[in-house]
Amino acid sequence: MTAITGKRLTLEEYLKYDDRTDSQYELVAGELVSMPPESPKNVQISLFILVNFLKFVPVNRLSNKVEIVVAGFRATVMSSSTYYTGKPACC
Repeated sequence: MTAITGKRLTLEEYLKYDDRTDSQYELVAGELVSMPPESPKNVQISLFILVNFLKFVPVNRLSNKVEIVVAGFRATVMSSSTYYTGKPACC
């Protein structure tokens, strides 16, 4: 992991950061860290999960503005039209 900026960023600064490239970054202890591109194996796994997810959730219920966050055994749904409460949306 290599830090990109010389100063520590706040979450607000990180969310506003745009270097006008397709590079993706994560915020680690206030430092902007470059993320590697997705590997072919990672793309394959995500497609497998999507295909199996669609067996249970109709396509019309999905949106590109929703993110499913999994931490341990808990899944939380975050949407750009709602705010994150920290409470799990399902089991």
